[in-house]
Amino acid sequence: MQITSVVNQKGGVGKTSLSVGTAAALAERGRRVLLIDLDPQGHATTEMLGLPEVPPQAPSLAKALTKMWKGPVEELVVSHPRSNIGRGGAFDVIPTSPGMFDLIRRLDQFRVPGWQLARVVQFANYDHLIIDCPPALDVLTNNALAATHGILVPVQPDRTSIRALRLLYDQLAYVEQTVGRPPIIHYGLVPGLYRRPISHYAMAALNELHTFGLPVLPHIPLGVVMNEAAANGVPVTTFAPETIQAEAFRQIAHAVDTYHANGPAPAVVPAEQDFVFEDFITDVSDARNHNDNGARKKLYDLMPKRPRPPR
Repeated sequence: MQITSVVNQKGGVGKTSLSVGTAAALAERGRRVLLIDLDPQGHATTEMLGLPEVPPQAPSLAKALTKMWKGPVEELVVSHPRSNIGRGGAFDVIPTSPGMFDLIRRLDQFRVPGWQLARVVQFANYDHLIIDCPPALDVLTNNALAATHGILVPVQPDRTSIRALRLLYDQLAYVEQTVGRPPIIHYGLVPGLYRRPISHYAMAALNELHTFGLPVLPHIPLGVVMNEAAANGVPVTTFAPETIQAEAFRQIAHAVDTYHANGPAPAVVPAEQDFVFEDFITDVSDARNHNDNGARKKLYDLMPKRPRPPR
């Protein structure tokens, strides 16, 4: 399974559109595709694909990442019923859930945050896994980068995207060093969210983006068809298959699929750490607090008490 993260800490650059469009185009090619909505805002789940959020009592990605639920990944998956699927393909989604908003704080409590997502999805049976990352360089994005083979980076042709790209480089180096994984492959930059004809300012920014030495993949220009497809809860490749945007997603999917056939080996997910008493106490306390409505909250309730000296 090839894992691709769609990442840029700058908001509003088209990450979700690129994630959904690429996943749908891969499924149209007959590939089995799983899209993970890792963004707590959940736009891929609700706005782009018209799927409901996970109910609070059901298994969810948030619970799986924090070990509050330890079942198979298949129980987190829902299929998207309104996409064009090629022969032998599939378009499945792990949707967002209400617990995602509180997830960053809870993941930071782990001794070595970074591999939780990789452990959840490592036995998933798909050709491609596409991760729609949040617009932040936080522990959720770090989890995606630890697990990924390569990244797609949506950018706008302006100077703010150039600065954001430099910050992303620093974050990639930090994750590679912290979790000890091989270098992350750059599948390419995807310029988008600009109007045609392109302005002189945008063209100058595009030329500067080319100086980074990264592949520049087909552009995704603005178009009302993207909003109309989202309003109907279907990918643009299904809603308007003859448009420029749909064809661009197919070309991007082809580029990602080419790496699938000839790409590098994945990062090796480390085994779970040996038993650590402090972690055990934390897990038991979290489970108890979850089940007793927070009546008792302090970890020291579970720790051995020293007898008081006689007076």
